[in-house]
Amino acid sequence: MTPDASDTWPLPEPYDFLETTRWWRLGVRDPTVRRDANGLWRTSHTADGPVTVRLTIGGARLRADAWGLGATAVLEDVPRWVGLDEPPWALPSHPAVDRMLRTYGGVRLTDTRDVFDAMVNTVLQQLVTWEHAAMTWRRLCERHGERAPGPIEMRLSPTPRAIRAAGTMHLQAAGVGLKQARTLMTVAGVAHAIRRAANLPTQDAAELLQKVRGIGPWTASMVLGMRLGRPEPIPIGDFHLPSTIAWALAGEPRATDARMLELLSPFGDQAFRVVRLVWAARIEAPRRGPRAPWR
Repeated sequence: MTPDASDTWPLPEPYDFLETTRWWRLGVRDPTVRRDANGLWRTSHTADGPVTVRLTIGGARLRADAWGLGATAVLEDVPRWVGLDEPPWALPSHPAVDRMLRTYGGVRLTDTRDVFDAMVNTVLQQLVTWEHAAMTWRRLCERHGERAPGPIEMRLSPTPRAIRAAGTMHLQAAGVGLKQARTLMTVAGVAHAIRRAANLPTQDAAELLQKVRGIGPWTASMVLGMRLGRPEPIPIGDFHLPSTIAWALAGEPRATDARMLELLSPFGDQAFRVVRLVWAARIEAPRRGPRAPWR
């Protein structure tokens, strides 16, 4: 099927497409993101309508092919999606960070521009295992999202209207916990208002998101850092992250949020970039026992 719109962009050096886009997919069966040997497919909502985008790397260029009513509009956002328009940045020298940069210096922060989608995706990860969050996301998209345009079978994520129409009962039937289902209903009700977060300064955006009942510092920070490309926020309240950061930066197997903030303070407004490097390096603190079932 011929795409409705296409474009290409030069890639910076270094640039790691695979790792940069790794967290777009919530589980290997995510119906909104599909990887293959040559690149990935991603569905999205735009002001002009739904879209499916095919991203591939050829030589030193990124190519995007798009299908759907939003095809032309989405091409304006693709550079932000994959971190190609990041302003110059630098990190203070630190032995562990310097080592990670040598291997993962091509990892960029991604801004998908879709605040509501980011909120739904992140709320589903509150207090549950990654596997459970992936399952509920897949079910929500299959049951309450529409078929995406384009040449392959994919789904769109649920719209605010679809979430409100589903109600807490049908959200729970998809595996969403009651508390998270109520939060999703609230988020869907204020979807138009929270879209402003995409264009606000990071602190203002965090405050706006946390005005929503059920959204705390961890969720707001993950939305802003992982999905909206902000380098500043530090996810407070994560079960594993303080020890992970302490192990990566100081060789300490256990830490509190306060210790994590202390270790990240030298990096100032680039603190989340360090967190992202640690995740890219797959660093984990030693565990005292079996993996905790809840996160």
